[in-house]
Amino acid sequence: MLLRWFALWSAGLVLTFLVSPTEWRGLPFMLLTLSAIPAVWSGARRSPAGTRSPWWLLLSMLGFFNVGNAVWLWDVEVRGQATGDGGLADLFFTVANVCSLAGALVVVVRRGRRDVGGVIDSAVAALAFGGLLWDAAVLPHLTATGTPLERQVALFVSLFVMCGTIGALARLSMASGSRLPAVWLLALAMAGAMGGNLASVFFTDPATGIRPDWTNALFLIGYACTACAALHPSATTVTQPGPARADDLTALRLTFLGAMTALIPVVGGVRMMSGQPSAGILVALGSAGIVPLVMLRIARLAAQRRSAEERLRRLATTDGLTGLPNRVACLTDLAGMLAGRPAGLAVIFCDLEGYTAVNDRLGHAAGDSLLIAVAARLRGADPVYRLGGDEFVIVCPADTVDAAAARMRALAAQPIMIDGEPMSIGVSAGVAHAVPGDTTDELIGRADLAMYDAKRSKHIGGLSMRVAGEPAAA
Repeated sequence: MLLRWFALWSAGLVLTFLVSPTEWRGLPFMLLTLSAIPAVWSGARRSPAGTRSPWWLLLSMLGFFNVGNAVWLWDVEVRGQATGDGGLADLFFTVANVCSLAGALVVVVRRGRRDVGGVIDSAVAALAFGGLLWDAAVLPHLTATGTPLERQVALFVSLFVMCGTIGALARLSMASGSRLPAVWLLALAMAGAMGGNLASVFFTDPATGIRPDWTNALFLIGYACTACAALHPSATTVTQPGPARADDLTALRLTFLGAMTALIPVVGGVRMMSGQPSAGILVALGSAGIVPLVMLRIARLAAQRRSAEERLRRLATTDGLTGLPNRVACLTDLAGMLAGRPAGLAVIFCDLEGYTAVNDRLGHAAGDSLLIAVAARLRGADPVYRLGGDEFVIVCPADTVDAAAARMRALAAQPIMIDGEPMSIGVSAGVAHAVPGDTTDELIGRADLAMYDAKRSKHIGGLSMRVAGEPAAA
């Protein structure tokens, strides 16, 4: 309700400003800018602690703007100057603009942390549009009116940064199709400020330095949108991370980024070739603003692709239940070891005794829990692989076979709690020692046969182990 009343109040003051005689326009102007302060204060107080910084910055912006407005009115009404532009008021307006941009950027950084790629794309597009607007319209006007270079640079930087910020805010406001009105209103506030600056450029009389009063209505719209953003219920969420968005490296995206990067230099070059005014330093500044963003974008996309490839590799070589390396990883790793120096290398093939009974009696979930517990107990200094079912393989130096056997013996000796019930299992294991010329299939096959020899011993619980090539105990 408060938001609706303030929106009506703001609209009425803007209309009053436009239709009032020149000498009375200061009143509705000051009423709106001053009333925006408690509105933004309210938004800051309603936001959770730790998320209020953009509202404090926007509140500072309003404070500096109001001081600047007061100085401007003093210069005109009391000191009798034709305009307050170009005086002390401009200093306060500059600081206010910095606070406004800082507040908007805080929203962009915090809200867009899960959509960095999309935010960068939108900012790059808006920056390119700003550069195009500058080259096509603003620069020719400034050149024709003899505006000094330092003033051109200041205007260019302001326009450039505002365009990028508006583009980023527009992206955030439409995340996952759910519009965030407070962010939209902040984008409109920035657009109002940018429109006011552009109107000041195009409609200020170069001879007198006086600009039409109606241009101030654009700034008033910006103040009103800022206050309405703070009063909107969604203001409390503008600094919370937004939803994650798909961010794929596609040819279309790369083409888009390349075109946006080239737009400002190309337009500037065309103007120079056709004999029209074009400030090289401003083209350089524009490129310096866009190129790092594009490089960051490409770097992020490349990093995401590497990360995705790594995840696929892990999925292909990792057992989804126990987290151990799977059969593919076992065969690959063992092939690499055999290609080096296989002497002294041993493979232990393990099979659980009693696992099937647990699986049949308590169900697959209990069986899975048992396998996870077994995998945790088998882990040690040497790599452990799950081949499938209740079969595990340990690859280790020959002199650590006894340590691996001790782990398996402890596994069989200590019951495993499954659904509150102690489960005892046995382990049958076969050991095969590598010899020159062994293949992975041959080595694992000998260990597998030795495991079956151990299984034939009909042991109950504990560990039964056989070494390939050694006779079975009597």
